[in-house]
Amino acid sequence: MTEPLLRVTGVAKRFGRVVTARDVSFEVSAGEALGLVGPNGAGKTTLLDVVAGTLRADAGTVALDGQDVTRLGAAARADRGVARSYQVPRPFGGLTVYENVLVGASFAGRRHGGAGAPGTARDASDRAWHALEVTDLTGAANTPSGSLRLLDRKRLEVARALATGPRLLLLDEIAGGLTDRELPQVVDLVRRLRDDGVAVVWIEHVLHALLDVVDRLLCLAAGEVIAQGDPHEVIRSPRVVEVYLGSTVDSVPGSVPDALPGEPV
Repeated sequence: MTEPLLRVTGVAKRFGRVVTARDVSFEVSAGEALGLVGPNGAGKTTLLDVVAGTLRADAGTVALDGQDVTRLGAAARADRGVARSYQVPRPFGGLTVYENVLVGASFAGRRHGGAGAPGTARDASDRAWHALEVTDLTGAANTPSGSLRLLDRKRLEVARALATGPRLLLLDEIAGGLTDRELPQVVDLVRRLRDDGVAVVWIEHVLHALLDVVDRLLCLAAGEVIAQGDPHEVIRSPRVVEVYLGSTVDSVPGSVPDALPGEPV
């Protein structure tokens, strides 16, 4: 069998007496999208931080292409094709949209020929423009990023990650706060990235957006995996309904809430 792009095995993380991950294991292959759901404080964003390398796991391993990267930091993992977006977009407000994306493309030099290699600046520019095209931001390339509406700030957050040429993209609530008219644009973007072969791990509370894209769903509660597998089977799991969805799910088979509150942990 083909080795999964990402393999997380037995990961544990705690902050003092608060456990945010307890024996978490899952895999994601190239061209596959995994959704992460769970109640507030379940440990979803912490798990993304552990995969990205911004937090070190207390136990367990993280492997990319079969290589153990558990002890590598975020920069080294980015060099190996890991990129992420954040729940609250924080672009460089004084820079244009293009300049923001160019920063991400420039820091990907070691994966695309080396920081001092001939043509690196041109290559970075090409990667930046490609990321703008994929995210439909070329028309806003010269716009100061601080003046963008929420949808375009979300797109910019993804574009900055894409400019690094990721194989694994970690998304944290990119649909949060968007209108019903804007949501399909984000769903279509993530679907196209997945179909292009990028592995995606996506935290989202807007469940109908998530279910339109992901191949599998993993539900966390108090740092533990309580269900994992087919998305529609997971959201119908009695434990998931009890711990996460609760009374928001009515008696109609398959019904789910449109959205639930965001969460910082």
